[in-house]
Amino acid sequence: MHELTLCYQTHELIMQEAKLQKAKSITAIWIEIGALSCIEPEAMRFCFDLVCQGSIAEGCQLHLEQKTATAWCTSCQKLISVKNAFIAVCSECNSPLSKVDADDKVWVKSIQIK
Repeated sequence: MHELTLCYQTHELIMQEAKLQKAKSITAIWIEIGALSCIEPEAMRFCFDLVCQGSIAEGCQLHLEQKTATAWCTSCQKLISVKNAFIAVCSECNSPLSKVDADDKVWVKSIQIK
């Protein structure tokens, strides 16, 4: 379960920023998840709540935005949204897709503090 490790690292990052800003509490955090990150959102939420217990981030709202992968269909000549980047088949014509554009990164986009 890499979500737990990710949550510990995220917590450390937001606590450092909160200290720099002299925050009394962290009320919300926005995280963007890459299509190939293999992050399970519910596991991430559970682990994040666990990791934040007893800190100024306890009870903060976790907003997760999952990015979708895109790929080019040479048959349709269109950019197609791909739900599963590991099985890249065009949703319109069932042709194999090329140039899948997705990543495995996770970004902290924003932190709301008081």
